[in-house]
Amino acid sequence: MKHPVDLPALDGRDPLGFLAALGLLRLLTDETSFDVNLSFNDDTARAVLHSPLVDIADVVEQLTAILASIPDDGVIPSVPATFPEAKVGTAKDPMRSPRVDYRAAHTALTGDNHNLTLDRWLSALVTDLATDSQGRVGITPYAAPAGQQSFRTMFSKTLEQIRPDPSNRFHEALTRWRRADGYTGEYLDHRAIRTAADHPTGTSLPAGVPAATWLALMALPLLRLTGTGTNPRATCWHRPNHQQPVMTWPLWRQPLDTHAVTALLEHPAHRNRDAWPALGIFTTASATRTTGKNSAGTLTPATT
Repeated sequence: MKHPVDLPALDGRDPLGFLAALGLLRLLTDETSFDVNLSFNDDTARAVLHSPLVDIADVVEQLTAILASIPDDGVIPSVPATFPEAKVGTAKDPMRSPRVDYRAAHTALTGDNHNLTLDRWLSALVTDLATDSQGRVGITPYAAPAGQQSFRTMFSKTLEQIRPDPSNRFHEALTRWRRADGYTGEYLDHRAIRTAADHPTGTSLPAGVPAATWLALMALPLLRLTGTGTNPRATCWHRPNHQQPVMTWPLWRQPLDTHAVTALLEHPAHRNRDAWPALGIFTTASATRTTGKNSAGTLTPATT
């Protein structure tokens, strides 16, 4: 029997809330034996989980167990602890190899293990179907590395905030967000970037929500990454009239599993209001990356 569990902190109209809901769905689907679905309340836009788990405490217990399954030197469930590969000193992120070296780098990472989860993660993070200005493989638009940041630190810095008290951090992620000073939120949450006027001490420290961000990062294998040769493309991202890339996503009433969610997110008709009733969609939301000094910018809600 499935129970609907309302997740009050995961507002589907918010990019971080939506991505965290997707990450929760994927984790429980791939890392447990439960049959899990996701929908959104058409009055509040909050995420609703449908599974044998009866309440938020049960959900938190499962998330805590999944996190505990990651080795101390690892950062992602069900992949080798060495993935993503760490960079050495001030060297560039080894995950972002020159395009011409991508196949060799891919083989070096995956070897003969045929770890399908590892393959999914690698293809969700980088693609040789696009390149950056330095001729390196393109990266997912859901990542916005800054300074010396690498894919490895994107995950590890987030986990550092959660591991000391995972149960409370996950409970807060699903019910009421509590922000951590000094944590950027991996540029998935515009409210994490604060000015001195926003903080009671008059400092300009960022303040993200680590557990919600970790759940959002766990959604990446559901978000297909491709490219046009020069620009990366990912599920939910498009360029209206060749302008700035926009992330647009639907919210739906009916409980869907990961396969149905992927099909819906990739369906071009979700940007056509006339098609919403047939698809079970009741609204859509959008976000863009605002200009950043050291990164691609922060994911910020936009007018649909």
